[in-house]
Amino acid sequence: MKLILAQYLRTLKERDEFDRLLPDLLLAMGYVPISLPQTGVRQFGVDLAAVGISPEDNIQELLLLVIKRGDIGRTEWSSGPQSVRQSLDEVFEVYLDTLVEPAHAGLRKKIVLATTGDLKQDTQINWDCYTKAKVSRADFRFWGGAQASVLIEKYMLDEHIFDSEDRTHLRKSLALAGVQDYDQRDLHRLFRRQLGIGDAGELLPQPAHPRHLEKALRIVNLAAQVFAKWSEDEGNLKQALIASERALLWSWHRVQLEDIDRRKQYHQDISEILRTYNAVSFRYFEKLRGHMYVPDGLTGYCRENAEFSLVVFEQIGIISTIGLCQILTLADNESQQQINLESATVIADTLASLITNNPVSASPRLDANVIDIVLGLLLLVLTGHVSQAQDWVAELVRRTDYTFKVKRNFPISTDSIDDLIEATVFGDDELRTRLMNMSWLLPTLAGWAVLLGRDDLYAALAKNSKNEYPEVCLQLWHPTQDLAKHLYYWSAQHHCGESEAPITLPNRSSEFLNMMNAVLDSERHNVIDNSSAGLAGIVALDLIACRHHRTPIAPYFWYRLLKTLPKNETPAEA
Repeated sequence: MKLILAQYLRTLKERDEFDRLLPDLLLAMGYVPISLPQTGVRQFGVDLAAVGISPEDNIQELLLLVIKRGDIGRTEWSSGPQSVRQSLDEVFEVYLDTLVEPAHAGLRKKIVLATTGDLKQDTQINWDCYTKAKVSRADFRFWGGAQASVLIEKYMLDEHIFDSEDRTHLRKSLALAGVQDYDQRDLHRLFRRQLGIGDAGELLPQPAHPRHLEKALRIVNLAAQVFAKWSEDEGNLKQALIASERALLWSWHRVQLEDIDRRKQYHQDISEILRTYNAVSFRYFEKLRGHMYVPDGLTGYCRENAEFSLVVFEQIGIISTIGLCQILTLADNESQQQINLESATVIADTLASLITNNPVSASPRLDANVIDIVLGLLLLVLTGHVSQAQDWVAELVRRTDYTFKVKRNFPISTDSIDDLIEATVFGDDELRTRLMNMSWLLPTLAGWAVLLGRDDLYAALAKNSKNEYPEVCLQLWHPTQDLAKHLYYWSAQHHCGESEAPITLPNRSSEFLNMMNAVLDSERHNVIDNSSAGLAGIVALDLIACRHHRTPIAPYFWYRLLKTLPKNETPAEA
């Protein structure tokens, strides 16, 4: 385990990664951080300060951390304003003389040089001489990757919260991190045990000495980060993304099992896990971004047309969720909100290029692709790409309508890859009848045609669903207010909500619009104002959950666009 942690620490950047792990470590050691690392603020050598009882000799002390990244050699020791020597000099010349609080002035001072690497042999003597010269004013410690991994294992991963079984599960998950179809079952077992939840997401009976939930959330975040780094090193960023999503969703699910007046105290830990997801998702986006601007740029990831369709829609869902997380997460200030909107717009531009450059994006082969389609349309509309959304819906309606007419290459209702293969290879009448007996996609496209003012598209679906393929049962799933009990843990449609079926599309779009407004007027189906994630300012979490667990997005969610997208109008921004 020490080797695993040491290798993981070497991959961390100084800013926003290593410096965010250290406060958790200090808390686990019994220290209370009094200042945290800040980007763009001069800190006079001290990146992190904390007060506590030293575990070495039980003496209260002021701990001052100077944080660096990588190995410390002669160049890093003394080569400019960001060198180790310069930082240490500022601690003595400025920080200790002017920035120490009066309440801490009488405490023992201990300066820790913390880095993700090692202290090179050619610099060891420089460190020894410097610390001997300053020993009258402060004690010194060096925390390299090896030393930090020992402390993390001792104080954060001790036997009380991270037993041998969990260590085994973590090792197994890391060994399989590079396998494309690994289901992460070992990592999931670790998550469940840390969070104290059972196979059905229920809260397990608490032991006599229950672990602190804050600590469990931090361990889940750390385990997810370690797995993400391992899978990324193996060239499998998709596994990293899925693991970070699962850690975020299950952690939020666990917090909702607490008493309502206690949940808010865990939001900071959830924010850190969300930060992990954002970091992994941006790396995923940047890795694939260049492929989106090339015609059929994703063909290298599959072998034939049906598989190509599945790959493209999967990427549409993933990229859309990444963008929606930016625009639908409450920022700390207006400036950050604007930055998030700009990031979402860039991602939406890339999504629009993916759709344009991959015509198969209008040929879904699974009914469950409706989830990815709705996510994509939401991102396009919310970032002002309304005309691109209209064009995509038009092509989706044209192709989907045609496949149902000819009863070939239509989106199958079972969402089974085996059924899709059988339908593609054999396609007998009995099989076709079974695989096209139901559709969520058709009424969803009808709804979006109404939203985007395309009465012609709606009319075509209304006519042909009755005349050309009347055997297809159109239906929608409407979750109710108990959605939060299931949404973040597994596929919610199997455990709650109501199905609207069979749906007969009225001849006039205005009549379907009345049906949509009736849902909006139903308090029972209002899953936005009553969303636990929405109330916490992270409504994007609901959409991440839908994509991750393959839960259809509540029509109420996108019906609400009726308030911002008046019929037959194309606003610059929704």
